[in-house]
Amino acid sequence: MVTPSTSLERLRVFHAVSTSGTVAGAARSLGYTPSAVSQQLAALERESGVALVERSNRGVVLTPAGEVMARRSGEVLDLVRTAFEDVARAADRHHTTLSIASFPTAIPTLLMPVRQQLAPEIDIVVVDAEPEQALQLVEAHEADAAITDADAVDLRSTDLHRTLIRMDPLRLVTPQGRTVRSLGECAHDRWVLGGPHTRHGDAARRVCRAAGFEPNVIVETEDHHIAFDVVQAVGAVTLLPELALVDMPKGVVIAKKVDVGHVRRVEFVTRSTLRTNPAIVRFEQALTRATVRP
Repeated sequence: MVTPSTSLERLRVFHAVSTSGTVAGAARSLGYTPSAVSQQLAALERESGVALVERSNRGVVLTPAGEVMARRSGEVLDLVRTAFEDVARAADRHHTTLSIASFPTAIPTLLMPVRQQLAPEIDIVVVDAEPEQALQLVEAHEADAAITDADAVDLRSTDLHRTLIRMDPLRLVTPQGRTVRSLGECAHDRWVLGGPHTRHGDAARRVCRAAGFEPNVIVETEDHHIAFDVVQAVGAVTLLPELALVDMPKGVVIAKKVDVGHVRRVEFVTRSTLRTNPAIVRFEQALTRATVRP
């Protein structure tokens, strides 16, 4: 079979269409006009000999052949990128850029120290994103990798490579001077937790219910700095992941004798086609070395 001729740019345009779901969205992300995107899409369909998308008033839907083309075009884009980076390294030009999406508490504790360590050879662009959004960004090629947790659900069939970075237990935080030996002793306390529909808020409430009580939540927040302020101000208690407890203010302590019994897996996630990318490998190695428990 003769290999059909196409261009890398045409594959890049199609991949943008597949991830945005609309021609207009792909045009915005690429800096093209919608007409130019449509022309590239039509040309790729002629070259492949099959329909890759079905058009509607709400955008485009990939055909089964289009799903295959979207996956393969993403793989090709990653392989070409790695090839150019390998060439640059062979020529002793080591500078490259990585985009890393991460949930907020991992940014100052894990990501920023690694960013500083790898500069200037690797310039890391940090994207603040909760786990599900971070995975979406990686799948859409809008981020190269993510720091996330194992509870995050893959929303697409993209092949992602995961590496365990550390286990991050949930900890009970109380005012200084308070002695607590079990979570049940806090059944009548005032609590500051994330909202019931947030990841940590839901986990914290389930932990409390397992201990036999429903927490009396007076403040709902995902910001651990606000949680510290409330604990200081009114003597409330809270449950926070260990990654959020690196720089605790005076007057707030961890109840170290209390085993809350909830631990999340913090993972480094990238596309399988970037797994052997030199910059990704160096970042993952540095991240693994940096995960000393606080």
